[in-house]
Amino acid sequence: MSSARIGKLDSRDDLLAWMEQMLPSDFDYCTRAGASYPDPIRRLEALLRPLWGLWPVHFGPSDDKPHTRGASCSEQGIALARLGTSTELYLRELRRRVEHDELPEITTANRQIAVETAVLSFALAKYRARFLELFSETGRRRLVDWLGRLNDIEFPAGNWYFFLAFANAALRCNGLRYSPERLDFALAGIDSFAEGDHWYTDGPGEQRDYYVAFAFHFYGLLYARYFAPQDDRYAQKFRHRAVAFAEDFSYWFDAQGRSLPFGRSLTYRFAHVSFWSALVVTGSYRDAALSLGQIKGIILRNLRFWQQRPITAPRENNLLIGYGYGQPLMAEDYNAPGSPMWAFKAFLLLDLPADHAFWHTEEETLDKAALRAQPEPGFLLASSARQTTALSVRQCPRNPQLYRAAEKYGKFAYSTFFGFNVGRGPQGLEQFALDSTLAFSVAGHDQYASRLISDGGHVAERYALSRWRLWGSQIAVTSFLVPLSAECHARVHLVETTLAVDVAEGGFPLHGWNRKYDQMRLGPRRVSVTNAFGCSWIEDALGGRDARVVSQGPNTNLYSPEKNAIPALAGRLDPGHHVLACVVGGEPAQVLPDGLAADCPAPGPNENRPQVTVGVEAGRVRVSWGNETVDMTVEGVAGTT
Repeated sequence: MSSARIGKLDSRDDLLAWMEQMLPSDFDYCTRAGASYPDPIRRLEALLRPLWGLWPVHFGPSDDKPHTRGASCSEQGIALARLGTSTELYLRELRRRVEHDELPEITTANRQIAVETAVLSFALAKYRARFLELFSETGRRRLVDWLGRLNDIEFPAGNWYFFLAFANAALRCNGLRYSPERLDFALAGIDSFAEGDHWYTDGPGEQRDYYVAFAFHFYGLLYARYFAPQDDRYAQKFRHRAVAFAEDFSYWFDAQGRSLPFGRSLTYRFAHVSFWSALVVTGSYRDAALSLGQIKGIILRNLRFWQQRPITAPRENNLLIGYGYGQPLMAEDYNAPGSPMWAFKAFLLLDLPADHAFWHTEEETLDKAALRAQPEPGFLLASSARQTTALSVRQCPRNPQLYRAAEKYGKFAYSTFFGFNVGRGPQGLEQFALDSTLAFSVAGHDQYASRLISDGGHVAERYALSRWRLWGSQIAVTSFLVPLSAECHARVHLVETTLAVDVAEGGFPLHGWNRKYDQMRLGPRRVSVTNAFGCSWIEDALGGRDARVVSQGPNTNLYSPEKNAIPALAGRLDPGHHVLACVVGGEPAQVLPDGLAADCPAPGPNENRPQVTVGVEAGRVRVSWGNETVDMTVEGVAGTT
């Protein structure tokens, strides 16, 4: 059934109905694809992840929130009638596994199970005796012992420490045996990953992606509200950081509700707004810089965007691996068929009763600055009514288990409208995901690589700088990124190469562009592509490179399964020092409610492009346009006028 048949997602009942449409009626779909962990854990994942949305349906919404009017006494009956069959399927299967001792064994080798225990620990902490009454006395003992075995395994350093903390704190809440030592170890570990006032890094690396929001802050808010005693110093820190994080995180969402496509685990889709759900459900929103209406707007606009996307299987109804559609090409090794159901963390919002102020507050737009520097993730974010673009300079993860890391973290720009491409291979530009990258090939070999290993990044108020290299130190690059608007930015690259190389640089990928049917304008130094969705272009600011259009095959763009095109510049560099510079732009023709666009006119000779000049002398870089000039050096900010 198409989710588009549901209403506008204005009320709690609308969300209940939409959630029900995404619940598979059995678990046979778990055999449709593989993952890095065995089938019993995949099935457990598919069983437990939807419970984030089903607990409020079964136990009823909380009523300790501010009310605006009396609740209907039939509200819970209506919800259960709508979701009764589906909810009972999941609870019955959970009871069966617990009572028959069929939960997978918790070992270090099987530690993916730990991820799935969080939703059970949450229920144990929040609903306590009501949750335990789902099971017989024997079943309760088995479940409690099973959770306790988390204390016997090793955890990877990072957000996983929350699963250890949740299990022990939930057992503590109920007067059951737990490990104070392991609880303190986990909480201290989480605290050690704090970065600045309100960010975290996920482990010892540089990753500051959506796991900061839907793992660290989501779990931190729940821990502070449901697991911790009032004098718990970690709980106070977790809550403070989450509240302070809200304003920064609001810049990752555009006016159409789209969240910034960036980083790993994008297949969790609307889990991106689970942070906001937790902020409201825990009551912490009262201390945030955003109003309740603004938070409501972020959540519901995002859910409406996903409501219109083809993201569920036609028969089983499960959420598909992918992003804007079913796209296994961008999956991680830990993405099994049930993994995308982590999106149901957003449905924690259903814990709010129908008479809660959230459901009756008018949605409000965000009051965002046009430009926002976020040094912690290495972003310079530019926002307009049409899209949000993040210029990215810091994150280049080295985890070999992370698939397509260069595409997910290493591009210069990430746009909420254009998304990004994932490549099919390094052989030839048509196979390589060239969008928003500077790529090199040993001259004549036609095998490309782009930014992956970073030697550091710097974010100033008006520009961002990235130092990176390829093939050891055979190619070293310093890239300067200067936002002119959300639709346009300049790039300047200082390149040192010991090799003769072919070089190519790409702009934004325009979905649905096909050279058989759509337009391009090609000049000696610039090229643009246009179609019904929008326009994308690139211009060489210093000369020396040829303009071209690089076609990309179907199923390569995160938003659209259709072919797409990348405006590009290409040339050859001899060994030595070189300066490359370009101006890149793109925009939708007209923003529509579903986040797409239509009626893009063919671009004229100027195409609303700013006239940009670039100068490089004695280690100083200057970019000028209109009445503005930005001066930069490799060492740091030289000045802005």
